[in-house]
Amino acid sequence: MAIDVDSARAQALRFWRFSRRTGIQEAVVVVIAFLVYFFIRGAVVDRAGEALSNGLDLIALERAMGIYWEIEWQSWVIDQYWAVRAMNWIYFWGHMPLVIVLAVFLFVWHRSTYGLMRTAFLASGAIGVVIYALYPVAPPRLVPFAGYIDTMAVLDRVGYQAQEAQAFVNPYAAVPSLHFGWSMLLGGAFAWVGRRHALVVFGGVMWPVLMLFSIVMTANHFIIDAVFGAIVSLAGLAIAEAMRRAQPEALRLLRAALARSPG
Repeated sequence: MAIDVDSARAQALRFWRFSRRTGIQEAVVVVIAFLVYFFIRGAVVDRAGEALSNGLDLIALERAMGIYWEIEWQSWVIDQYWAVRAMNWIYFWGHMPLVIVLAVFLFVWHRSTYGLMRTAFLASGAIGVVIYALYPVAPPRLVPFAGYIDTMAVLDRVGYQAQEAQAFVNPYAAVPSLHFGWSMLLGGAFAWVGRRHALVVFGGVMWPVLMLFSIVMTANHFIIDAVFGAIVSLAGLAIAEAMRRAQPEALRLLRAALARSPG
């Protein structure tokens, strides 16, 4: 049976435009990217000794810098059940679930900001997995005799196990803290698109602050992990902005090359 090539091309083009307009393309790209991210992130889970040594080095560094405040911060909430549960909730539900919700919101109503944030997340995630592979670090909760309480394990065992039992999760991926870095990007995007409303801007500014306290008070990250997370995430944002600025010129060169091609 003869195949109508022109008809097939037209149908393929229509589906391509439909999938792009409805977000199918974005969903496929983002899901694949995050699966790759978690697979690579979880590929170095057997380096516990090295990760613990690096964690102790970070404690020594923070002591030298005068910012070893993690145990003190946890002591502020550890005797308050509601406060610990709030920190656990922010840590667990304020990461990937919130990323997905905000991504859908931006894709539907602020497509340009969505594109910038998507590329920033992917770029910072790529930088992050390289660092995880080169420099595994145990979080405070896994440093023995340091005085930390693993609040997620003690009070939210179901939620904690749902996170940690996944095949692609690496417990020694503490540096950089993309929990904090990505919350900073989320808060910044939220504040930007709602910049005409003071309450929205305030929420966008406060969200990474709450996440900082959450990752420390739950004993999942050191303060300096958040610093590195911020640096990596800002680097991802810079890469995304550079790519956005370069896109018009890249498209112009592509069109020129196609115009010169024979046939």
